[in-house]
Amino acid sequence: SFEINIQAIDHWSTDARQDAWFSACSLHSVIENLDIKPKWISIISDNGPHYHNSELMVIMSKWYEWYGIQVKKWIFLEAGEAKTTVDSHHAQISLSIKRYIRIGGEIQEGSDITSAIKNIAGTSVAHIEPNQIKENKGKSMTIPGISNWFEWTWPIEGEDAGYIKARAMPNVGKWTLFSPAHIQKLLKGEINQPSPQVSETTKPKSPWKIPIPHSSGICPKRLPLQELTNELQNRKVDYGNQNKRQKLVEILDKELTHETLEKKESCLRNRSMLHKEYTTRLSDITEFPLSSGWAMKEVQKYGKKGGGKRIKKSISAVLEECFLAGNVDKSYRMTAQDMFPAMEYAAGKAQAQLEPVQVQLGLSQDLLWLGLAQKA
Repeated sequence: SFEINIQAIDHWSTDARQDAWFSACSLHSVIENLDIKPKWISIISDNGPHYHNSELMVIMSKWYEWYGIQVKKWIFLEAGEAKTTVDSHHAQISLSIKRYIRIGGEIQEGSDITSAIKNIAGTSVAHIEPNQIKENKGKSMTIPGISNWFEWTWPIEGEDAGYIKARAMPNVGKWTLFSPAHIQKLLKGEINQPSPQVSETTKPKSPWKIPIPHSSGICPKRLPLQELTNELQNRKVDYGNQNKRQKLVEILDKELTHETLEKKESCLRNRSMLHKEYTTRLSDITEFPLSSGWAMKEVQKYGKKGGGKRIKKSISAVLEECFLAGNVDKSYRMTAQDMFPAMEYAAGKAQAQLEPVQVQLGLSQDLLWLGLAQKA
């Protein structure tokens, strides 16, 4: 196939608790809904607290035992929108619900949500009610430093089998290992496999397919006719007398897919042929690749919260006036250079003296260092 077939499985629930157990039940439902179970999975998600937490990371260590599926890795992205295809799907859901209401529908209960979004391409919908087991409540499960690590993996083979491994950045830095004994201490009991109540999943009305991404970033569907023919000619692809845009898009899609797959196969061949060199390169990137002065979040040291010298409230009020001056009349907007004389005047008027207290102001990409403190 020259396309990626995407399946979106959405759940609605009357359970308002969006926590680690709800996430575990939702993932369970997705796996059980698949006709063909994968041997391994990789997960990419946002940094929400219902995902990025100790309980769920420990639950994922049980997946190979429960489902026979290896969780190769879980990568957490920083908070924000439009980082993954999932974000575009969320936008589709929002638009579908708005359209459903606009044409006379009402969202009174969960089944109305199903009616509103069931026609989205590649989308299945189900009602889920997690089994909130008492044994899984009230547990003190906190992995020290969990907020610092954004890549997690659960090995099932080798000397690290049974461990949970985490590090600050994907593919960069050294792993922090948590042994089975350490994990057992975190559990303070047994973790049971989720068994939520799930309704029958709706069937997608149409597939959701996207072309395999090409390293050049070219999207044939967005290219005008002339650029399509240019790309095909540059690749010496024979498209005959074809001049229909849709047909040319399909031809270029196939060519880009072939290039991507050939490049991947070449990388795999080189990896097996040059295994020793590859292993060396792999070990090299465990060291932090940036120059001195950079630090991982996990080793970053902060000063005492609330410590250090501060600007006096009277000086802060003058600064605020300077920044807000242009809100009433744009001609009164002050640049960083304009602010300095105003601050000097305010300091003299208040009989303040300059002290080596540094305040960094960023305005119009200028840095202005002021040392101002009111005389006590």
